[in-house]
Amino acid sequence: MKMKIHTQSFLLFVFCSMLILRSAVALSEDLLGVAPQDEEYYKGLFSSGTIKCKDGSKTFTKTQLNDDFCDCSDGTDEPGTSACPNGKFYCQNAGHTPLSIYSSRVNDGICDCCDGSDEYNGKIKCKNTCWEAGKVARDRLKKKIATFHEGVAIRKREVEEARVSVAKDEAELSRLKNEETILKGLVQQLKDRKEQIEKAEEKERMQKEQEEKLKKEAEEAALKEQKGEEKVNAEEQESKESTTSHNDNEDPNKGSVDNGVESTHNDDDVKDASHDNIEEKKHVEKNEESSQHEHDHDHDHDPENKEEEASEDNESLSREELGRTIGSRWTGKKTEHHDDHDHDHDHDHDHDDDTHEEEEYSGYDTETEEDHRNYDEDDTEDHTNDVGDTSHDDDSSSSHKYDSDDEIDMSDMESTSNPSWLEKIQQTVKKFLQSVNPFQTPVDTSEAESVRKEYDDASGKLSKIQSRITSLTKKLGNDFGPEKEFYSLYGHCFEIKENKYVYKVCPFKDATQVEGHSTTTLGQWEKFDESYRVMLFSNGDKCWNGPQRSLTVRLRCGSKVEVADIDEPSRCEYSALLTTPALCQEGRLKELQDKLEAVKMEQPQGHDEL
Repeated sequence: MKMKIHTQSFLLFVFCSMLILRSAVALSEDLLGVAPQDEEYYKGLFSSGTIKCKDGSKTFTKTQLNDDFCDCSDGTDEPGTSACPNGKFYCQNAGHTPLSIYSSRVNDGICDCCDGSDEYNGKIKCKNTCWEAGKVARDRLKKKIATFHEGVAIRKREVEEARVSVAKDEAELSRLKNEETILKGLVQQLKDRKEQIEKAEEKERMQKEQEEKLKKEAEEAALKEQKGEEKVNAEEQESKESTTSHNDNEDPNKGSVDNGVESTHNDDDVKDASHDNIEEKKHVEKNEESSQHEHDHDHDHDPENKEEEASEDNESLSREELGRTIGSRWTGKKTEHHDDHDHDHDHDHDHDDDTHEEEEYSGYDTETEEDHRNYDEDDTEDHTNDVGDTSHDDDSSSSHKYDSDDEIDMSDMESTSNPSWLEKIQQTVKKFLQSVNPFQTPVDTSEAESVRKEYDDASGKLSKIQSRITSLTKKLGNDFGPEKEFYSLYGHCFEIKENKYVYKVCPFKDATQVEGHSTTTLGQWEKFDESYRVMLFSNGDKCWNGPQRSLTVRLRCGSKVEVADIDEPSRCEYSALLTTPALCQEGRLKELQDKLEAVKMEQPQGHDEL
């Protein structure tokens, strides 16, 4: 009895299973040509018996589905036949890429689907070639997955490095701002002390000039007074001579012999007086020249008056003499003045001039030799740089780092020594403020130079800090993506050569087109677009009779950053493709892996495994 019951139960289970399988087969046949995303829509037809056309114009029943008669104008009721001209037939193409074709191609005797599903009426037998046809696509998919695997690993590393670098940049910016505030105060203190010293130096210089002026005026007054006395003596002598001559004319009773003797004697006296007068004048003139020469000699050794005297001398020189003077400054030789004044100098003075001349000439020779050696070193360095420079013309794509404010040399301010460079400056300024007295007379030259040097050094460091602050502020103000994944692109350019042009794409800066020595700007950096999948460059150089140039860069996942392609689809509007690990996301990698697994499930029997 129990055996009979078990047999009946088994038969009932088999019968139900066959009904379910038959129903599934029938449903599958009824949904022939229906895309997977539309299956839910047609299942309502089997549950309710009727559904509306997708355009809402009519309703149709289960029996009207694929009955080879077009009831819906949009072809909703005939997805698997060629009855409706606007209908679409879906090819599953297992093992290859799915495809939608026009319904008019169904059962037309031509195999449009690689799985042959469009020719189901039996008039022609289509071989399933999807697996063989899909081999190229599967290989591409596997290669893409491998690229994503590598790119995801690189992206993780770069994101972590970017996080650390951004934190470091922010900390450096904060530190530099604090140092800038402190250093500004120190520079201002040094500037104030330097200006006080310069005022004292100026006051001392003016006082010295005034003393020199008074001294010169006194010498001129003494000389003038001496000349006046000599003139008075000369006039008195002339008056005496005139009186004597007058007395002689008034005494006619004298003898001819006496007159002759007296006349002769008077003539001799006049001659002697005239001779003495001339000698005295020559002596005075010689003393004046000697005094003037000593004054000029002292004046020439005064460094504050050299330039002024040189300017006055040049004005009084002729063009020929001026040319010789200028030439002597270049050759190190003095010009020869062929005037009487030079021949009046004594032998010792000439010897001093010759010695000074030789020393000056030797100085010029030494400087020229040093300059020559410096030029040789510069030439050698330039030549080395030229040899070390490599061209990217032969590369289809390359990258390089462009010059930016990041290259500022801050090594002298990054020392970890104790005390730090800033503390040293603070100590130095404090020492200057305590020890250097800007009001002392005369001004201590060495202390004044030390203050100037320290001011120049501190000002230079302040300028470097301010430049670095500007650079970091600009850098950190950029949008590097949600995870800072594009941070590593900052400061780099990526090139590609197309025919005679070299295209350079510099994220966060600009994009250019280079031909020889001519550079055309394709656009300045604007922003990211389409969820960080596109870079936009705008406001480039204006086209002749056209718009300003612009560039759109589409981003793709790649194991390294490079420009894969560039084109000009429309006038002055350029388009490029840039690969970067920043676009290699784990979510997309999982989608590709799932797709590959689905393809494996569709693999027909008798074919090799993937």
